[in-house]
Amino acid sequence: MTIQLTWLGHSAFALKIGTYDLLIDPFLTGNPLAAADPTQLPADFILLSHGHGDHIGDAPAIARRTGATVVANNEIGKWFRSKHGIDKVHTLNPGGGIKLPFGRVELTIAHHSSSLPDGSYGGEPNGILIFTDEGKKIYHAGDTNAFLDMQLIGAHGLDLAILPIGDYFTMGIEGSLKAIDLLKPKCVIPMHYNTFDPIAQDVVTWAQRVHNETEAKPVVLDPGGTFEL
Repeated sequence: MTIQLTWLGHSAFALKIGTYDLLIDPFLTGNPLAAADPTQLPADFILLSHGHGDHIGDAPAIARRTGATVVANNEIGKWFRSKHGIDKVHTLNPGGGIKLPFGRVELTIAHHSSSLPDGSYGGEPNGILIFTDEGKKIYHAGDTNAFLDMQLIGAHGLDLAILPIGDYFTMGIEGSLKAIDLLKPKCVIPMHYNTFDPIAQDVVTWAQRVHNETEAKPVVLDPGGTFEL
């Protein structure tokens, strides 16, 4: 089964896995790189890495409109229930996971901070692991630096890693190269860059360095661009 992954700008992605539509961190309203209209996107599941507004984004409105199930950490899940009246929520924590119709989703640790758009505590930040029923393994790192436990994540045998490269708020190009060395994915897609001035990066240089210094295949997408796995 082909998996289609579309970069929607910043850290937002749309995945088509079989007949299921997934969204990750759907920050579109207020995102100058947004490549989709949040009122038109289909969603069966919404996966969230942490509580910052540039990751929660349009998730509450999309979940209400589509009836999508939200997968997030405990604090974010409870916030969706109490603040937005959304009950189709799985409230995980790092190391935990849930079997869904297309495969399994687990949360990993990430090194960052997390508060919700209203200022309330957003729990621990996370990365997201997706194991499809057909055996594909995808890692969305969320907002993080490189950390040694990425070796454990990489031990799953990743087909794709999606890593921030913007610096300032997350790891930059140098940090992402260290992360790739630890994760050893087959392919890697950059995210969380060029949305705002503080995270502007030369993605061509990044891709050249990934090609020259690692075993991974760099995949650079324009906003709205699609990669098939």
